[in-house]
Amino acid sequence: MNIADLRAELEDDLAWRQDELRHLRNSLLGGTDVADWPVPSMRAILVMQYAHLEGFVRNAMVLYVRYINDVSLHANELHVQIIASALTGEFNRLRKGGSLEGQQDDSENTRLLKRAKRQVEFVEKLRSVTSGPVSIDVEHAVSMEMNLSSDVLRRTLYMLGIPDDSVDGAQYRALDFVKNARNDIAHGSRKEKIEPGLFNAHRKKCEDFMNSLVRLVTEAARDEWYKAHAVSA
Repeated sequence: MNIADLRAELEDDLAWRQDELRHLRNSLLGGTDVADWPVPSMRAILVMQYAHLEGFVRNAMVLYVRYINDVSLHANELHVQIIASALTGEFNRLRKGGSLEGQQDDSENTRLLKRAKRQVEFVEKLRSVTSGPVSIDVEHAVSMEMNLSSDVLRRTLYMLGIPDDSVDGAQYRALDFVKNARNDIAHGSRKEKIEPGLFNAHRKKCEDFMNSLVRLVTEAARDEWYKAHAVSA
């Protein structure tokens, strides 16, 4: 994958999502005075917008990870966060204390022995990562943790060597507004009137964020922010 391919895939994914959101807004709110916008319509749009936000962010990060994998660099050539991303699965196993890879849990694997074996597994993986071109497991490195929030986004950007302050604070707040509204609706707790001005302001900020993410990921790839000692904007 080259820069042009990456940009084209990002723009194609963004375009159909924006078209679908625009069509939904026009269908539900078109021809209605702002003050009379139906609450159920705004609720439906917020739920759909969150779905597209999460889907687009995840896809953008997946494309960026695949781009880095295609560059096929060794550990000493990569930003330290990229190495950490390649080890995310191992970190999760150490933290959660799950089953040993390729082994059955039995009475012989006592608590201390299992801990020792996990540590050895981690060192084996570390040695594997540092002995050849680094490959990042997309499923482990790009996780939305069940809900895309500003915290999840900041974490994901940071772990891929992209400064989290590359995204505007107002856009982070808009993301959390849409996420919280979606969760409230799902849990049946947001039944009150949604202020149309607030709805519209956060909707536009989220759309601006999606557009800026295309530029950000393209810039990160073009300027090789994933490399060791790279200077990011």
